[in-house]
Formats: sequence, structure tokens, C-alpha cells
Amino acid sequence: MQNLICIWSKGGVKKKMKYSAKQLIILSAQERNILPITSACNLNCLFCSHQFNPDEVKVFNIGHQSIEEIKETTKFLTPNRKIVIGESVTRIIEGEPFAHPRIKEILTYLRNCFPETMIQITTNGSYLTEKNIKLLSDLGLFELNLSLNSAQPELRKRLMGDNEGDEVLNGIKDLAKYQVPYHGSIVAMPMISGWDNIEETVRFLNQNKARTIRIFLPGYTKLTPSKLQFNLDLWERLIVFTEELNNKYQVPIIVEPPSIDNLEAILQGVINDSLAEIAGLQKNDNILEVNQQPVVTRVETFNLLLNAESPLVRYERSDKIKEVQLHKQSGERSGIVLDYDISLERLKKIRKRIIANSTREVLIFTSTFGNKVVELGIKEVMSDLLDDVKIKVIAVKNNFFGGSIMAAGLLVVDDFLDAIYEYQNEILEADLIFIPENPFDNWGYDLVGKSYEVINNELDCEVVLV
Repeated sequence: MQNLICIWSKGGVKKKMKYSAKQLIILSAQERNILPITSACNLNCLFCSHQFNPDEVKVFNIGHQSIEEIKETTKFLTPNRKIVIGESVTRIIEGEPFAHPRIKEILTYLRNCFPETMIQITTNGSYLTEKNIKLLSDLGLFELNLSLNSAQPELRKRLMGDNEGDEVLNGIKDLAKYQVPYHGSIVAMPMISGWDNIEETVRFLNQNKARTIRIFLPGYTKLTPSKLQFNLDLWERLIVFTEELNNKYQVPIIVEPPSIDNLEAILQGVINDSLAEIAGLQKNDNILEVNQQPVVTRVETFNLLLNAESPLVRYERSDKIKEVQLHKQSGERSGIVLDYDISLERLKKIRKRIIANSTREVLIFTSTFGNKVVELGIKEVMSDLLDDVKIKVIAVKNNFFGGSIMAAGLLVVDDFLDAIYEYQNEILEADLIFIPENPFDNWGYDLVGKSYEVINNELDCEVVLV
């Protein structure tokens, strides 16, 4: 399957390039260990990210991949990383994995190829029959990300178009019975379901041994019907509401996207029966060091603990400093739950480039969601440069998608051009401009097929993707 996408070469010359879905499938496997198997979905969720997008968005519907195609893609997977099915970070529309008519054969083949590799499947739960759950249990090393959204069948039907909500609830109980680990998720739509339903769903997942629960702020575009739109203060209300739930239920609950006002590695929770819980770590513990290395961000903390063997953890609890050793293998998950803030490596790349260029005026473009956390990261990692270097962080609005969309991955070139026009004075003074790499694929094109070189051509200074 191929798509002709209009792109812009350096100098602004418009040309066309054949863009292959197969290339993206292989890229997903090589870079992310993601295995796309289908774009088909049996439900019709009100909050589906593939609905109400502008026509200019270039995506690929791959249908059901054949067994031969899946086996070919499998060659690009690595055994020492978790394999992911049912998620996409490219233009590929990702469907419901269990809707594939040969899912049993696919999962069995994967397990034979990768006998010791964890396989994560994102699912809407509608195919959670006891037969399928037993298959996962028998094959072993499977973990589900389960989009439940409501523990009331009638509300689940309204939210997702699922006529068999009772079967999903029975399936979740069987996951606990067969000891198949899973993480629950809820797209918060209190304007339809009410706040009480969200708590009822959390209670059900907590009772049935969900390892964590993610509550998502829904996204809508400028093309979404008004009845599905909401005031953006919902995000603040959702954060407060989730904190209340976290104090009532054992299962760790996080909001996505999180609201970040510091970079402290304060635990949102600890997974039940995990190595972290066995070691005595608790919600609200503030991790200070891992193996005597001070931590800077939550992302760094998570990765240090993941990669370390039997790490010594120094942390703060109720104004007291404590230490504990986690008895684990390198690559084994500890069970801590943290909000996602920012990669220390990304901050270090920015710092290194500023120093190498002897820059004096720097602009960093971010998403609306990412603006605050980047400012915090700059102060933490580059404070010694700020006397000599002026660094300004600019939030770029998602004008193309509009609505409630504020994520970096959904920015397009025209959004950056709008920001350049708005901040002309700052642009003229800048020696170096950083742009997030999230909106662009490996060939440098955004979701409508326009190259980031278009931005470069508008500016007289160096532009760096980071």
C-alpha cells in the first residue's frame, strides 16, 4: 500500500514522494518493537483519535496483515525489549488486535519466536473470552492495556458502541482468575458518563487486580461535534478528582497528560506485589538517588531503576531520608509508578548544542502541554548557562487540529509557521532554534506530509530537531 504525499524540498520546491505503509510497519518494529497487525476495529468509540480529523491528515489503513506479512515484520523485532501490539506512533491506523481472524496463530508464532519476551497488547476488551484469556495464560508473558471506560454496560455501549459490555466485565474477572496482568484505562467523559461512573469503574478495576489505571483527558478537534466538546478546565478537575481516588484505592492511578510543576521523582504509587512494594516503597516517596547518582527527572529515575541490577535507592518520606535496595535484574521492572515529565537525554542534547555553537540567543519551541516542563528542565540542567545565554521557551498552539489538542506529536509545520509570525521580534534575535522532533517522522515530514525544512527556509538561523 502506498500513498502519494506532497512534500517540500529545501528551497521550497514542491515534489512528490511515494510513501509506503510497509516502510512504516518495518520502522515501527525496528525502532519501537511495535508489531502492527490490523487497522480493523469492531467498536465505534466517541473519543476515537481517528475521528473528526482534517482531511489533509495522511494515514494508512492496513486492514488485516497476512500471516506472511506479519512473519516478515517479526524479523525486525528484538527479543530483549517488550513487544507491543495494538499501539501506533506512526501514520498507521491501529485497530483491535483480537479482531484479527488469525490472532491465535499470530500470538503462538510470536511466543515460539520469542519465548522469554514480554508481549503487551492494547485492547478494547470486547474479545476477552475465557478461551482467549486461557490462551494468553498458557503462552505466558503477556500483559494487556485494557480500555474499559465504564464498568456499566449501558454506559460502555454509549461511549464505545459495545453491545456486549457484560462479557467484558466477565473477561476482566477471568484475567484475575488466570493471573494475566493488565492495566486499565478510562477516557474521562464526565459530560456523558458523570463523575460517579468514573469512580465506579476505578473501583471495579481495583477489585479485579488491575496493576495500574490511566485516566485520559479526551481530545477533540475543531471538527468534533459540539456535544462532545468541553471546557478545558476539565483537566484541572480531573487531576484533583484522580488525587482523591488515589487516596481511596490501592491501585496506582495516573492522569494523562499529567500536570507537572516540578521535576521531583515523587511516586504516584507502587504496583501491588511488585519488587518496589516488597522493598517498602510507597506512594509519595521522593526518590533522590539511584546507586548514589542524584536524579534530575522522573523519566531518568524510571530508566535508572529499570536498567540497574539491585539498585540502592535513596529517598525522602515525611522529611526523613531513607535507603533501600531493590533486589532485581537489569531490565526487570521495579513496580514504581511515576508521571512522565521529560527525558534528561533530550535536555543534555540541547545543552550540548548551545555550548558547541557558542550561542547567545536561543528559542525552544514546545507544545502547549510541554511548555512548563521544558522550562523546568532548562532551569535544572542549564542554570549555569543562563547568565550568558538567553533561552526563551515558546508554546506552539495546535491551530491545525484545534479544539483541545495541545500535544507535540500533533503539531504540523503550519503551526510552527504561525508561531514564527507571532514571535517575529524574538525570531530575528535568535542564533539557534530548537523544534521538538515528535511531530516529524524519520523522513522529516509532519502529519500532512510537509517537511520541517519549510520551517528552516523561513529562518536565518540554525534550526535543530530535538
